[in-house]
Amino acid sequence: VDEGVEVVVDQRELDSSIAKDLSTRDGLVTRLETLAVGDYVLSDRVAVERKSAADFVDSMLDSDRSMFEQVGELSRAYARPVMVVEGTNLYGQRDIDPNAIRGALASLAVDFDVSVLRTEGEEDTTELLATIAKREQETRDREVSVHGEKTTKTRAEQQEYVVSSIADIGPVTARTLLEHFGTVEAVMTAPEDDLLEVDGVGPVTAERIREVVGSEYE
Repeated sequence: VDEGVEVVVDQRELDSSIAKDLSTRDGLVTRLETLAVGDYVLSDRVAVERKSAADFVDSMLDSDRSMFEQVGELSRAYARPVMVVEGTNLYGQRDIDPNAIRGALASLAVDFDVSVLRTEGEEDTTELLATIAKREQETRDREVSVHGEKTTKTRAEQQEYVVSSIADIGPVTARTLLEHFGTVEAVMTAPEDDLLEVDGVGPVTAERIREVVGSEYE
């Protein structure tokens, strides 16, 4: 967004101080949504499910809607799902074997390919979310999408995906390239000098595109 890095916040997270703290930061804007999956969306590929230590253990035992069901939906929608477990007394919650908790953490990481990150409290979580959002949107040139990047894509989105993945340049630059050249084929066959005429494309990116597209498969 033009105002800065964006974080989409689920309405149910308003009970915490995180959304308010994020909204007061310079260069960062928040948008409230009723999210189908996750509590925070930080890019088109990163969404975060946040649980306190107590909530984490409770959700392990919830037969109506287990944590694994929630995480399964998250991982189907987003390529880089994250679980934030907040609090320092995870193994002291209720009367449950610590190895069962370790097993749940292992399953999230190994079976569901979810990054499990621990924070000390809401302030620590706020810092972590802001850091990931900035890394995704400023460093990795990614945009925010409440629908994730795994949903069915339009033709234009597929074209952007192909160009952005060929040299890992991100969807914003990919869109700029497509707007300039018109087709994926034209982008891929453009000489390096023509690529350099596009806003946001420097020598490293132009050289990388030509290297990936023009090199023999090994």
